[in-house]
Amino acid sequence: QTHATNQLLAFLQTHDSILVITGAGLSTESGIPDYRGSNGSYQKGHQPMVHDQFMGSEASRQRYWGRSLVGWRAFSGKEPNRGHLALMELERMG
Repeated sequence: QTHATNQLLAFLQTHDSILVITGAGLSTESGIPDYRGSNGSYQKGHQPMVHDQFMGSEASRQRYWGRSLVGWRAFSGKEPNRGHLALMELERMG
């Protein structure tokens, strides 16, 4: 094991709770394009909705959930990749 691996292992063993924040790139190996990538939603003209917009308007929430429902088809048949499985294993280990 490398020094960095040993450091990470020691860190994980000495903390009760760990939060892992990944980028959208974690899912690209599964065939899910990242938001700002060349095949991502942003390149197709979709703009992110900020929290205030979502909370401030029922029409905005309907638009958000409607777009999510339409987009779900592209995600529904995808499988977890090695990165997802590694995170799942870390969670399983406690």
